[in-house]
Amino acid sequence: MKSFREYRYSKGWVVLLATVVGMGYGGYTFINRAVTSQVYVSSCGMQDYKPSAIIKFCADAGVGIDEIVWTAWNAQGATGEGKYQINDCKPTCVAGKLYYADVTLTLSKTKTINGKPTLTFIAIKTKDGKNLPLSDSPLDSWPMELAG
Repeated sequence: MKSFREYRYSKGWVVLLATVVGMGYGGYTFINRAVTSQVYVSSCGMQDYKPSAIIKFCADAGVGIDEIVWTAWNAQGATGEGKYQINDCKPTCVAGKLYYADVTLTLSKTKTINGKPTLTFIAIKTKDGKNLPLSDSPLDSWPMELAG
């Protein structure tokens, strides 16, 4: 017959093993849910999570939004604020002047690309209601969708 001490000692190992297995499974579940519930954005052929910049024209990066701060981000869409910039490309795009405006942005139209939920459309609006630089509107929008 086991003594009380031997019995307690064997129970301790069972509890320790159950704790390790439970924490391992819980950690795996937490990480798996976090990774699989990530929502991405498509920009210039790349999928990214909460990018700080989004480019409209990938060939020369002549129009885009930089310094993005996200205020909401989920599978239904995302919202944030950033600095719109456009290059006038005069006399050339390399020597062109950059113009800026503070904007709000909204991402929408979720599509599964490469097995990942990806926001594929952007709409922007100037924060002050004035027209975007080199434009006759305070609004702009474009699809950012990858082939997929």
